[in-house]
Amino acid sequence: MPAERIDVRTAAGLAYAILLALTARWVFAWDETIALVVYCGLLLPAFALMRWPNAPLLLMTGFTAMLLGKLIYGATVNPLNGPDEIHYFEQVTTFARLSEYMPYAMEHIRTQWMNISAVPIFGMLYMPFFKWLELENPLAIILLNTVLLLLIVNAAYRLNDGRFGYTLPPDAEGRDGLEDGAWRPKHSFAIVTVVGLLLSPSLMYMSSLFAKDITCVLLGLYGTILLLRKQWLLFIVVMLYATGLRDYAIIYTLSFYFLYAQKLRSAIVMAVGALLLIVWQVGPLSLINAGMLSVFLFISPNPINPANWEPKLMMRTMEALFMTIMLGMSVFYALKYKETRRFYLMAALLIFTYACVLVLVGYATVTGRSLDYGIGTIGDNMVRKKLPIVPVIYTISAYTLVWCRYSFRPKHQKIQTSDRVKNNALIANAISTRAKGADPHAGTR
Repeated sequence: MPAERIDVRTAAGLAYAILLALTARWVFAWDETIALVVYCGLLLPAFALMRWPNAPLLLMTGFTAMLLGKLIYGATVNPLNGPDEIHYFEQVTTFARLSEYMPYAMEHIRTQWMNISAVPIFGMLYMPFFKWLELENPLAIILLNTVLLLLIVNAAYRLNDGRFGYTLPPDAEGRDGLEDGAWRPKHSFAIVTVVGLLLSPSLMYMSSLFAKDITCVLLGLYGTILLLRKQWLLFIVVMLYATGLRDYAIIYTLSFYFLYAQKLRSAIVMAVGALLLIVWQVGPLSLINAGMLSVFLFISPNPINPANWEPKLMMRTMEALFMTIMLGMSVFYALKYKETRRFYLMAALLIFTYACVLVLVGYATVTGRSLDYGIGTIGDNMVRKKLPIVPVIYTISAYTLVWCRYSFRPKHQKIQTSDRVKNNALIANAISTRAKGADPHAGTR
């Protein structure tokens, strides 16, 4: 029965995707501005067809807020606000047909594979969308990126729901199958992660630009899922494409994998390797910058800077303020509950590793422009560069908030819950022993 349900859901999803594309083509031929609104509304059935935690009101609230945020950014943000975005869109206007573009992209891969450009590689994703729908307006990228954004949130949920093995607080009854109204930390953890990612201004903003960043995040998560499933061939294909977009895609993909596979030793080795590499390439100064950048990934844009509270940055600055609070709370609960330390240690290692990678990227950018490199020099747009680990940051936030709620429960409830967990474990162990045919009175006669 589950397999049949999955097949029906998959078939319905594919059928609706085709219908959505046909509708988008027709509506865009009429009016592109109205098409954005109509298309966003038509995403609701697609959203409903995905697997989510059982919290319809919260999910609908998050989904609606995401669409409103997307519409606001679509109306106020120029999708071609940088040189990279302009280069990506130039391919839409340069090549009249997809049959002209694909040979060009394949030739670039064949001849420039040692120094490949992300422009033709990324074009292999969006050019079929633009050419098949006969679109010429750069705003149309919002449609594609919004679908990718939903897939990011869904992939993060599937990882946290099925692969998150770190210690969560005991539930209200110390067992599964709770009666209605009982608190279930794992369920709450999944909901907070999903709603947080849906409400993320960083994801909303970056998915409103003609840029590759949203695609990079999705490929990192999909690569992780493929690794966990040991689907090696598909993983290699995804990583080859992801590396064409970002040279260091394998780093944040392995970071996700180590997190969900709970490979602490591997994470330590990778962090130490990244540390030695930046010291060798940049110098001891890089250690300070890597440490600062590990924190700055949470607090960018800087909430202390009054200029970041202007209307165009306000939503992302509020998100940075939230992440800053979560960072402080994470440190507090790591010190308070020893059960949380393995997760927080793993998360800290992965964030530090990614910060080391960004130090190298920033150093190459600064020295390439013949500028001075010093303490606090970043050399690149960190609001954009931090996007691949935004799912990790929201996972940390959800984990912290769940433990925060647990810490505010009355002490006698915590003791009762802990006792139930121990008693249930003893009962389960006794049942398991009897099932194996052991004599329950052995050693007592």
